[in-house]
Amino acid sequence: MNIVPVHGSAALHFVDESALLLSDLHYGVEAEMLRGGVWIPNRSTARTEKVLKLIKQTKSKRLILLGDVKHQVPHNSKQQRTDLEQFFMATTRIATVEIIPGNHDGGLKNIAPSDVIFHKSTGCVIGNIGLSHGHAWPSQEVMNSELLVMGHEHPALSFRDRLDKLHSEPCWLRAPMIEHEKYDKVPKQLIVMPAFGELAGRTMNREPLKGLGPILRNGLADLSKARVETLEGLDFGELGSLIDLRL
Repeated sequence: MNIVPVHGSAALHFVDESALLLSDLHYGVEAEMLRGGVWIPNRSTARTEKVLKLIKQTKSKRLILLGDVKHQVPHNSKQQRTDLEQFFMATTRIATVEIIPGNHDGGLKNIAPSDVIFHKSTGCVIGNIGLSHGHAWPSQEVMNSELLVMGHEHPALSFRDRLDKLHSEPCWLRAPMIEHEKYDKVPKQLIVMPAFGELAGRTMNREPLKGLGPILRNGLADLSKARVETLEGLDFGELGSLIDLRL
C-alpha cells in the first residue's frame, strides 16, 4: 500500500495505481459568496493550474476526485459551469478523471465530459484502498479495505500565537477505526483529507469532537486519537490533546 501525501498540498499520491487523489475542490464557491454579498477574486484558473502541476509532478495517469468538485447546489451559475468546463477540458487531456460524487455534486454529470468516470456515492475500492466522499455511508465492499480515505470534513487546526493572532491551517487526520454493528468489518485506519479548495476549512480541535458525515458522527473512528499533520508533514500529535488552543 504505497499511498503518500504530496508535500505542501492537500493531495495523496497512490503510487501503485499511478493516481492522484484530491477532495473538495468546490469550484463555484466564489460565485456563491458573491450571491451572499462577499466579493473575492475568482481562483478557479489558479486552482486548475495547481491540479495540472500536481498531475505532472507525480506523473499520475489517473485523477481521482473524492467529491464536492462543485460548490453551488442545487443551481449551477454560469460562472461555475464555465469554471468546471475549463477544469475538465484541461485535466482530461493528461489524465483519466474519476469522481466519487459528494453532496455538492448534483448536476455535475451534465457538465462533465462523457469520458469522466463516475463511481457510486457509496464509494469505491481502488487497488486495496477504500475511497468515499464522506457524506454517505460507504458500502461494505469499501469498508472491507484495510484503509479508508475520505473528504467532506475539511479538517483544519486552529490556534493563537503569542500576539493573540488566530491561525487556521488545513490538516490531515489519521484516526483508528472502531467496529460498528452496521458493518461486518471496518478498516484499521481512516484518513480524512483536507479540502483542496482554498476557502474550505473547519476547526477540528474544538469540543465536542465530532464530524459532519455518518462515519465520524456515529463514532466509527476515534477522533481523540487521530494524528494531526500539516500539509508540510509536521505531526502535532493526537487531536484530543490539542483542544481549544486559546481559541
